Amino acid sequence: MRESMAQRALIATVTSGAVLLVLALAWRLRLFAEINASWWWLLGVASVTAMLGVIYAQAGHAGWRHPARWLTLAGMLGVVAYAGIATMLACLLLMLCAAALAPRSPGAKQASEPASRIVIGLAVLVALVGWLLPFPIHTSMGYRGIAVAICVVRYQSVLAHCKDMWQGWRGLEQEAGSWLVLAVVVTCLAGLGLWLPSVSYDDNTTHLTLPYQLLRDGYFHLDVSGQVWALAPWGNNILHAIAAMLAGSEARAAVDLLWLLLGVQGAWQLARAMGASVRVALAAAALFASLPLTGYFTTTMQVDGASAAVLMRFAAMLAVSGRSLPPLLPTAALLALLAGLKASNGVYVLPALGWLAWLAVQQRQWRWLLSMLGLTVLLGGSSYVYAAWVTGSPLFPLFNASFKSPYFATINFIDQHWMAGVTWRSLWDMTFHSDRYGEHYPGAFGIALLALLPALVIEVVRRPASRAIAVWFAATGLLLFLQIQYLRYVFPATAILVVIGVLGLARALPAKLFPVALSALLVANLALVPTTVWYMHDDVWALLLRQGPAARAAIEASRAPERVVLRRILMASPQACILMTDKRAPFAATAAGRAVTTKKIQDPRVGNTAAWADEDASGQRWQQTFAVLGSSHVMTTQSPSLPLRTALQQRGFAVIDAEGAVRVWAAADSQARICRGQLETVRDEARRHFQFGSH
Repeated sequence: MRESMAQRALIATVTSGAVLLVLALAWRLRLFAEINASWWWLLGVASVTAMLGVIYAQAGHAGWRHPARWLTLAGMLGVVAYAGIATMLACLLLMLCAAALAPRSPGAKQASEPASRIVIGLAVLVALVGWLLPFPIHTSMGYRGIAVAICVVRYQSVLAHCKDMWQGWRGLEQEAGSWLVLAVVVTCLAGLGLWLPSVSYDDNTTHLTLPYQLLRDGYFHLDVSGQVWALAPWGNNILHAIAAMLAGSEARAAVDLLWLLLGVQGAWQLARAMGASVRVALAAAALFASLPLTGYFTTTMQVDGASAAVLMRFAAMLAVSGRSLPPLLPTAALLALLAGLKASNGVYVLPALGWLAWLAVQQRQWRWLLSMLGLTVLLGGSSYVYAAWVTGSPLFPLFNASFKSPYFATINFIDQHWMAGVTWRSLWDMTFHSDRYGEHYPGAFGIALLALLPALVIEVVRRPASRAIAVWFAATGLLLFLQIQYLRYVFPATAILVVIGVLGLARALPAKLFPVALSALLVANLALVPTTVWYMHDDVWALLLRQGPAARAAIEASRAPERVVLRRILMASPQACILMTDKRAPFAATAAGRAVTTKKIQDPRVGNTAAWADEDASGQRWQQTFAVLGSSHVMTTQSPSLPLRTALQQRGFAVIDAEGAVRVWAAADSQARICRGQLETVRDEARRHFQFGSH
């Protein structure tokens, strides 16, 4: 039904007014007040660069004179300078290897696109490595040799992939060069988190364990006693481990860069699947890149940004296929990757699984349905199978009141910190009081979804394709949010709704007004990126700009001194047994099993033992604890508890190293710093179950 001129004017007024109102409220409520000057400077430089690039592109410059190419190259060189050439090479080799493993799908446009083939290949890599994790066969040289061999054997597929990617890029330059420049600049700014070292809490308590154990021991210990989340879905950790093995050292930025690019392209692909023009699709991609949490995911191994990238691609595939069954392998690969990334992704895909099952039954495609389910389990089930084998629970440590695994308390674990409740004003609170929904500052959610709400509603009412996707993710996102009010967990749903909102805004506003409204949202969102996490909220950007790549060491030492200390201990004593007693910083992941922590949620048994020991003022219980653990080194704060200090002094330990507030206690005689326990061996479930040789 065609709207009258008055109706179109009303729609444009409402949608543009919502954008202006939310921007004004964000300023009035001081969301931008605590953003440090160095980030504003970076944002200003990026804005000027974008404007000049757009003007240059509109002048008709093509080929290597097109600014999008040079801006992309500049962004990549920044990653190389700060993250290292080995990290960038690992990213490129991982991408090419994934593309080589994915077969082309003639006739399936969405599945045959270069980025989709990469995602399918990543699912295959996760499966191959996932099933082999407990076996001592993983070496850096082996990974490099196999990756190169795959690319050589499948060189025709790799060349075809590169050709398709290049042709797609040139097509975007010719059809929407100015919008491409804008998307590139926003993506580069969102990717500045790639410059930072890995100082995230969860990375250093959990996620880095797998990469470091493969680098050090050549296999994953499956140790759920020392880290209860060790057997949680590990797909993203596997990709980081592959990158680390290719680079020869930790290479977080390699995988984070890949997911950033796949997420931006996924937003573009979803918009195109729902009928957007190339220009509007690039606008949607740019707005996705500008979301504050998109920038946050470039600083960490947290998986929700990766889930968003895969879910957008999955939604696009279903939007294109309509009432026909989508191609078998891409469907199974995307479902498997989602399962391997995070168990809660099951909430997002459940409606789609029901839809696909109904289509298969209706069309009597039993073989397709059974093959899809079988391939999904084969490609995405490794962590669930190993978790069930080791602990008796495929979802360990979740729902342990039902599974009753002896490795964890018989409770249904949920983090009570993030139970703010759900009310009619939750979207407002998520936008202006983001700190209630995660370890964030106000504004971390971004303003896009609230500002685009009228445009989103109008788009849903107008277009059935957008309506189906929006209802799907609004309902599943709300279901997850009802369980725990945590921003990261609903990021995939909110990102997809924002993409749909951009489509609505483009259809609601006059062609000349749409770029203005979108640019305002881009700048506001990007300004709020530092509100997502404390280490970006600090003024690290001035340090990075002033000192260059050398600043990474200073940032690591000041934000995560435990990493620095552990590195020094293990360089001097590779077989050390380290006890970490600061419950606020249980950063044992980079020790690869050589350290245990007293944080109960990470290591319940050692945590309970430490609490018991700290009740004895004489220090004797701590002495017993040291003996059982065989501790050669003990890490404490500047002011350890009196029982702990007494026990350390009785044992003849003294402070031998310090970094920031961290103190390392060990025997004064370096020859006496010997691990006298077998805890790592006892907890090594991989060795116990598969009975291979000692270290």
